[in-house]
Amino acid sequence: MGSSYLPSGVMINCTLMTVTKPQNLGVVRSSKTVINTKRAAWLNIDDKKVSVSFVCKSPAKFWGGLGAMLVGIAVGIICIAVAVVVVAAIVGTGGVAGVILAGMAASVTGATTVIAGVVAIAGAVSIAIGDYKVAHACDCSLEGGSEWTLPHNKVTFNQKKALLQSSILKCVKGGMIQPFISPVVAHKAAVKFSSNNKEEVDQHLKQQAWMGFVSGLSGLGDPIGTGIGVGFAGWEYVEGNDDQTLANEGSTADEDYKTDVGNTVRDNSAGTIAGAGKGSIDVAKTMTRQNQTIIRELMEQGATYDQAAAFSRFGEKTFKGEFSKMGAGLGVGLGVGLAGSVANHYIAKSYKENKVKLIEDTLKNARNMRNEDSENNENVIASKS
Repeated sequence: MGSSYLPSGVMINCTLMTVTKPQNLGVVRSSKTVINTKRAAWLNIDDKKVSVSFVCKSPAKFWGGLGAMLVGIAVGIICIAVAVVVVAAIVGTGGVAGVILAGMAASVTGATTVIAGVVAIAGAVSIAIGDYKVAHACDCSLEGGSEWTLPHNKVTFNQKKALLQSSILKCVKGGMIQPFISPVVAHKAAVKFSSNNKEEVDQHLKQQAWMGFVSGLSGLGDPIGTGIGVGFAGWEYVEGNDDQTLANEGSTADEDYKTDVGNTVRDNSAGTIAGAGKGSIDVAKTMTRQNQTIIRELMEQGATYDQAAAFSRFGEKTFKGEFSKMGAGLGVGLGVGLAGSVANHYIAKSYKENKVKLIEDTLKNARNMRNEDSENNENVIASKS
């Protein structure tokens, strides 16, 4: 059976839509001289006007996911900061573990709390931006880049190729807008597409919230480590996600793994360098304080300053423990960072598998309902395209 020509106002759905009812395709060209018996213009490839936004899932996923990740990081920062202080108070300062915990607790300063607050606010702002973006995402259909495929190759309306029931508008956001002649089929498709896409967005937000929470914990409440972690988390999210990626979760499992390994190596390298610098400063401060104590005590016993200073140089063995504590502290920080990276890899893997299944189901339904709608027509059929 041939494919029907499309009149203005025909129902359309998008594979990325989150609204539950079809929209309509309007005419944007100035010349509309070819009309049907209902006074509706027959559409051509210049016509891309969507009546109302489909509330596209791509910007919803991007901005909502970024916001969820940042809020998750903020919650993780607060939780680990409280946990470190509480555990340090319970354990005390005995042994290397106690000293490490005491040092971690001492580093949980107002700066850490400020970072958490700023991150939480940034998350809320991202979500608000997303709300605006989804309301205007469909504007891109008229701004260029989105093109109709499978028009009639011979018939033209006002010098442009005619649109057919089988035509598809490929959106630059990654979705496929397809027309439906039957209102029943159109509504059924809209409900199915919307349901899958809303669930996919929900899965993405949960994934990012959990990954953010793990990243927040990995900073161990230290302002330096936390600041570095937040910066990298934001960079990696923006670098690894765009409209096309989020529309179809297009990267393969192998590509995801390589990306995760690269991010882990970079993050932990930076964290280790920062931790080493901080640890070296802490050790230097401790050694300086101990030197001052030794010199002061010797001078109180009658030694001159030069004698006391010379004697203190023989006390290097006093400081060996400080270097071991620095090493142990770095080991804890690096270990937690690696554990967090591994945890985030499996969180992302699990949620992505769920999202890909939803995407595949949406595309399968798009094909099936397209075939079902082909049995309907507008009584003006293109016999050959």
